[in-house]
Amino acid sequence: MAEQRQSEGERPHRARPIADIVAALSTIEVLQGLTEEEFTWLATHGTQRFGNDGDLIFSQGTPPEHLMFILSGHVLVRRHSSSPVSVLIGQTGRITGKTPFSRIKAWNAEGRSSGDTWILELHDSYFPELLTAIPSMTRRVVRVLLDRTREYTRAEEQIGKLAALNKLAANLAHELNNPASAAKSGASHLLSAAEGQPGRTAYQIGMALGTDDRLNAYLDWLSRLRSAVSHARQTSHGNPPVDNASLEDSLINWLEEKGFGEAWKLAPRLAEANIQLSSLQELERLVPADKLCAAMSDAMAALEREALLLLVSEAADRIFRLVTAVKDYSYMDRQSVQDVHVAESLDTVLRLFQPRLSGITVRRFYSPDVPLLQAFGSELNQAWAALVENSLDAMGDSGTLTLSAKLQGKTILVEITDTGHGIPPEFADHVFEPFFTTKPFGKGLGLGLDTVQRVIQKHFGAVAFDSKPHETTFHVRLPLDRTEVY
Repeated sequence: MAEQRQSEGERPHRARPIADIVAALSTIEVLQGLTEEEFTWLATHGTQRFGNDGDLIFSQGTPPEHLMFILSGHVLVRRHSSSPVSVLIGQTGRITGKTPFSRIKAWNAEGRSSGDTWILELHDSYFPELLTAIPSMTRRVVRVLLDRTREYTRAEEQIGKLAALNKLAANLAHELNNPASAAKSGASHLLSAAEGQPGRTAYQIGMALGTDDRLNAYLDWLSRLRSAVSHARQTSHGNPPVDNASLEDSLINWLEEKGFGEAWKLAPRLAEANIQLSSLQELERLVPADKLCAAMSDAMAALEREALLLLVSEAADRIFRLVTAVKDYSYMDRQSVQDVHVAESLDTVLRLFQPRLSGITVRRFYSPDVPLLQAFGSELNQAWAALVENSLDAMGDSGTLTLSAKLQGKTILVEITDTGHGIPPEFADHVFEPFFTTKPFGKGLGLGLDTVQRVIQKHFGAVAFDSKPHETTFHVRLPLDRTEVY
């Protein structure tokens, strides 16, 4: 067997025995089914090569001469060109390098060890003998070439989609931010103008109430009511109170008792504004009985004007939040690798799914000691989005979605749990396969979990799941000690 090669600065490694090489080769999926003699042929004709973290395995532009079997470790493959595919990963159990029938004249990327690597290289001078000694290698090599093409194509398509999303985010930011700013500014000015013109209100209602004392008491009541309604709206985030129906019933009874002709129409508006019966009873004590209708009409008009202005302001705020969420999702205007706050990236993805969360209870458990992660931010968000979308699809309109992030040694562990129907055991071995889906025809392409796996592997991480009825958890582990490979 040829002598082992060592790169400059590499720690010395001892060549491993043939039996160890055969055992490692037998774990490579593409080689499954070879005989002991065929494995031994590869082991005895190949050259062992060992690399330390960061060692150069091959250089872009140089002619390839070897078929490489990655027996352990990872090889980071990076293109120094205008190609959108800048980084791919060669993992343990993969075959790379020059293959029989390949027309490659030069490496189109640079390869470096990520961690310690152990590679078996077969020189291209052995290729004719290889195909004779192992006839099935023709079929196996074709499979390697197809897989390699498919991997590059998927990566290019994915990055193309991210580029399109970046353009969409940029257009959203440009087209929506300006009108949203104008709407918010206009609503704020109108609110300030309404609050700064008590004289007009005093003129309108003062004649009806008759005396300054009654007028001042009414204006003080109206000011306190507006403050209470505004506070209730902010704390409830626009959602109606839980006991809205019972409040509406009590208001209808009171309004009918006081002789309001359209109590059924007025009560829902009062209840939606969370105006309590006690506030109306206070007004009743402040003004004469025959002026109650006039005071109520004036108060409702003032509150409705303010509510409409607040609605415009809140809608503009929501536009800002949506545009910000899309920009954060795509990491627009940032470098390809960023310092990512994992908890914030999870929350960014949740904001994109906000319309689907109305019947879902969302629980978050984010440990404060989780450090920033050097990562491809937009692609990591794509992985979270795929996992969250699968969970929501599994739960339908109701259930509990739990997200957690914590530090586990030198690894960030992210777990996403749902209370959906679970993954049937017969499908467990196929969920990460491209185009595999249990959704009805037209509802999914089966690429979501394939995307998750590729993105997490790109970050040198791992993804797994546990599933049973009403509890499915996806576990994502992202190591912290790989930042130097970027």
